Amino acid sequence: MDEFLARQVAILRRLIGDYRQGHVSLNALIQRIEGLNNVIGVEAWRDGVFPIVLEMEQVNAAALDAKRGLTETESSAIERSLNDLEVLIARLEDAKAHE
Repeated sequence: MDEFLARQVAILRRLIGDYRQGHVSLNALIQRIEGLNNVIGVEAWRDGVFPIVLEMEQVNAAALDAKRGLTETESSAIERSLNDLEVLIARLEDAKAHE
């Protein structure tokens, strides 16, 4: 994996950790993932990230529209999305390591 991509992956992992620790809002998390998605520029990555971010955006929109925090169900959905994102990150790392 080249150095640039390794930095982007490290940023993503740190961002996920920051969200889980409550240092980053869901809205900021989504925006930063979308920004990194554009920077990474790997088509398979973009295709994999799209449904994950879409689900997160839907949960975020529901909470924002209702002017409330996340419900337990919504928090669980976000955690599943983060787990899916971590799996995708690992696949990206593996694919780039074998190029």
